[in-house]
Amino acid sequence: MRTWRRMFVALVVAVPLLAASGALAVPIVQYSATDLGGGLFEYQLTVVNDDGSEGLSGLNVLHGGSVFGLDGSSVIGAPSGWQFFEPLPPLIDDLNYFSLSPGDDIPVDGTLGGFSFRSTTDPDTLAPGDFEVEGIGSDSATQIPLGDALPEPLSGLLLAVALALGARRAWG
Repeated sequence: MRTWRRMFVALVVAVPLLAASGALAVPIVQYSATDLGGGLFEYQLTVVNDDGSEGLSGLNVLHGGSVFGLDGSSVIGAPSGWQFFEPLPPLIDDLNYFSLSPGDDIPVDGTLGGFSFRSTTDPDTLAPGDFEVEGIGSDSATQIPLGDALPEPLSGLLLAVALALGARRAWG
Protein backbone atom coordinates (compact mmCIF):
# COMPACT_ATOMS: atom_id res chain seq x y z
CA MET A 1 0.00 0.00 0.00
CA ARG A 2 2.86 2.38 0.79
CA THR A 3 4.38 1.84 -2.69
CA TRP A 4 1.04 2.67 -4.31
CA ARG A 5 0.84 5.96 -2.40
CA ARG A 6 4.33 6.96 -3.53
CA MET A 7 3.45 6.13 -7.13
CA PHE A 8 0.22 8.14 -6.85
CA VAL A 9 2.06 11.20 -5.52
CA ALA A 10 4.70 10.89 -8.25
CA LEU A 11 2.01 10.72 -10.96
CA VAL A 12 0.06 13.66 -9.54
CA VAL A 13 3.21 15.78 -9.61
CA ALA A 14 4.92 14.49 -12.77
CA VAL A 15 2.13 14.23 -15.34
CA PRO A 16 0.96 17.86 -15.24
CA LEU A 17 4.56 19.10 -15.23
CA LEU A 18 5.52 16.95 -18.21
CA ALA A 19 2.40 17.92 -20.12
CA ALA A 20 2.92 21.61 -19.46
CA SER A 21 6.64 21.63 -20.21
CA GLY A 22 6.17 20.04 -23.63
CA ALA A 23 3.22 22.21 -24.56
CA LEU A 24 4.92 25.49 -23.65
CA ALA A 25 7.87 24.91 -25.99
CA VAL A 26 6.05 25.92 -29.21
CA PRO A 27 3.49 28.46 -30.37
CA ILE A 28 -0.11 27.22 -30.50
CA VAL A 29 -3.13 27.81 -32.70
CA GLN A 30 -6.55 28.14 -31.16
CA TYR A 31 -9.46 27.75 -33.53
CA SER A 32 -13.20 27.77 -33.58
CA ALA A 33 -15.72 26.91 -36.26
CA THR A 34 -19.07 28.60 -36.69
CA ASP A 35 -21.93 26.87 -38.49
CA LEU A 36 -23.16 29.42 -41.04
CA GLY A 37 -26.01 27.16 -42.17
CA GLY A 38 -26.51 25.37 -45.45
CA GLY A 39 -23.50 23.12 -44.81
CA LEU A 40 -21.03 26.04 -44.63
CA PHE A 41 -18.64 26.61 -41.72
CA GLU A 42 -16.32 29.52 -40.94
CA TYR A 43 -13.05 28.55 -39.28
CA GLN A 44 -11.36 31.28 -37.22
CA LEU A 45 -7.74 30.93 -36.08
CA THR A 46 -5.71 32.76 -33.45
CA VAL A 47 -1.96 32.23 -33.13
CA VAL A 48 -0.54 32.43 -29.60
CA ASN A 49 3.25 32.75 -29.72
CA ASP A 50 3.86 32.60 -25.96
CA ASP A 51 7.22 31.00 -25.22
CA GLY A 52 8.00 30.59 -28.93
CA SER A 53 11.65 30.80 -29.91
CA GLU A 54 11.15 33.53 -32.54
CA GLY A 55 8.54 35.72 -34.14
CA LEU A 56 6.30 34.31 -36.86
CA SER A 57 6.01 35.82 -40.33
CA GLY A 58 3.92 33.07 -41.91
CA LEU A 59 1.23 30.52 -41.19
CA ASN A 60 0.50 27.44 -43.28
CA VAL A 61 -2.81 25.59 -42.97
CA LEU A 62 -1.84 22.16 -44.26
CA HIS A 63 -4.37 20.16 -46.33
CA GLY A 64 -6.33 23.34 -47.11
CA GLY A 65 -7.36 21.99 -50.50
CA SER A 66 -7.75 18.28 -49.83
CA VAL A 67 -9.46 18.47 -46.42
CA PHE A 68 -11.24 21.83 -46.49
CA GLY A 69 -11.90 22.16 -50.25
CA LEU A 70 -10.27 25.59 -50.45
CA ASP A 71 -9.35 27.07 -53.84
CA GLY A 72 -9.31 30.41 -55.67
CA SER A 73 -13.05 30.88 -55.18
CA SER A 74 -13.01 30.37 -51.40
CA VAL A 75 -13.75 33.12 -48.88
CA ILE A 76 -10.51 33.59 -46.93
CA GLY A 77 -9.69 36.33 -44.43
CA ALA A 78 -6.37 37.62 -43.12
CA PRO A 79 -5.49 40.06 -40.33
CA SER A 80 -4.34 43.56 -41.19
CA GLY A 81 -0.82 43.53 -42.66
CA TRP A 82 -1.12 39.90 -43.79
CA GLN A 83 -1.91 38.33 -47.17
CA PHE A 84 -2.42 34.76 -48.34
CA PHE A 85 -2.05 32.32 -51.21
CA GLU A 86 -5.02 29.99 -51.44
CA PRO A 87 -4.51 26.32 -52.35
CA LEU A 88 -4.18 25.58 -56.05
CA PRO A 89 -5.46 22.02 -56.42
CA PRO A 90 -3.97 19.62 -57.36
CA LEU A 91 -0.56 21.35 -57.30
CA ILE A 92 -0.63 23.20 -53.96
CA ASP A 93 -2.65 21.81 -51.03
CA ASP A 94 -1.83 24.39 -48.32
CA LEU A 95 -3.38 27.75 -47.44
CA ASN A 96 -0.36 30.03 -46.90
CA TYR A 97 -0.58 33.27 -44.92
CA PHE A 98 2.34 35.71 -44.74
CA SER A 99 3.01 39.10 -43.18
CA LEU A 100 3.87 42.03 -45.41
CA SER A 101 6.44 43.62 -43.11
CA PRO A 102 8.46 42.69 -40.01
CA GLY A 103 6.29 45.04 -37.93
CA ASP A 104 3.26 42.84 -38.68
CA ASP A 105 4.95 39.58 -37.59
CA ILE A 106 3.66 37.79 -34.50
CA PRO A 107 6.34 38.50 -31.87
CA VAL A 108 7.39 36.13 -29.11
CA ASP A 109 4.78 36.49 -26.35
CA GLY A 110 2.37 37.94 -28.92
CA THR A 111 -1.05 36.84 -30.13
CA LEU A 112 -2.75 37.48 -33.45
CA GLY A 113 -6.25 36.55 -34.59
CA GLY A 114 -8.15 37.31 -37.76
CA PHE A 115 -7.12 34.29 -39.84
CA SER A 116 -10.26 32.71 -41.29
CA PHE A 117 -11.69 30.64 -44.09
CA ARG A 118 -15.05 29.20 -45.08
CA SER A 119 -15.44 25.54 -45.86
CA THR A 120 -18.11 22.88 -46.31
CA THR A 121 -16.04 20.56 -44.08
CA ASP A 122 -17.92 19.96 -40.85
CA PRO A 123 -15.46 20.33 -37.92
CA ASP A 124 -17.09 17.31 -36.24
CA THR A 125 -15.90 15.10 -39.11
CA LEU A 126 -12.20 16.04 -38.91
CA ALA A 127 -9.90 13.09 -38.25
CA PRO A 128 -6.60 13.37 -36.34
CA GLY A 129 -4.04 15.00 -38.62
CA ASP A 130 -6.64 16.69 -40.85
CA PHE A 131 -6.21 20.13 -39.25
CA GLU A 132 -2.49 20.86 -39.02
CA VAL A 133 -0.85 24.27 -38.99
CA GLU A 134 2.79 25.34 -39.29
CA GLY A 135 4.33 28.67 -38.46
CA ILE A 136 7.14 30.25 -40.45
CA GLY A 137 9.87 31.74 -38.29
CA SER A 138 10.59 35.39 -39.03
CA ASP A 139 14.30 35.01 -38.21
CA SER A 140 15.06 31.54 -39.54
CA ALA A 141 12.30 31.15 -42.19
CA THR A 142 11.95 27.56 -40.97
CA GLN A 143 8.69 25.69 -40.61
CA ILE A 144 7.59 25.35 -36.98
CA PRO A 145 4.91 22.75 -36.17
CA LEU A 146 2.37 24.47 -33.96
CA GLY A 147 0.91 22.72 -30.94
CA ASP A 148 -2.69 22.36 -29.90
CA ALA A 149 -4.33 24.68 -27.42
CA LEU A 150 -2.91 24.19 -23.94
CA PRO A 151 -5.04 22.14 -21.58
CA GLU A 152 -6.12 23.82 -18.40
CA PRO A 153 -4.11 22.72 -15.28
CA LEU A 154 -7.08 20.82 -13.87
CA SER A 155 -7.09 18.53 -16.93
CA GLY A 156 -3.54 17.41 -16.14
CA LEU A 157 -4.48 16.68 -12.55
CA LEU A 158 -7.53 14.68 -13.64
CA LEU A 159 -5.36 12.69 -16.06
CA ALA A 160 -2.89 11.91 -13.26
CA VAL A 161 -5.67 10.72 -10.96
CA ALA A 162 -7.15 8.52 -13.70
CA LEU A 163 -3.74 6.97 -14.40
CA ALA A 164 -3.14 6.33 -10.73
CA LEU A 165 -6.54 4.71 -10.25
CA GLY A 166 -5.98 2.57 -13.33
CA ALA A 167 -2.57 1.49 -12.05
CA ARG A 168 -4.03 0.66 -8.65
CA ARG A 169 -6.74 -1.47 -10.24
CA ALA A 170 -4.24 -3.26 -12.51
CA TRP A 171 -1.82 -4.06 -9.69
CA GLY A 172 -4.53 -4.98 -7.21
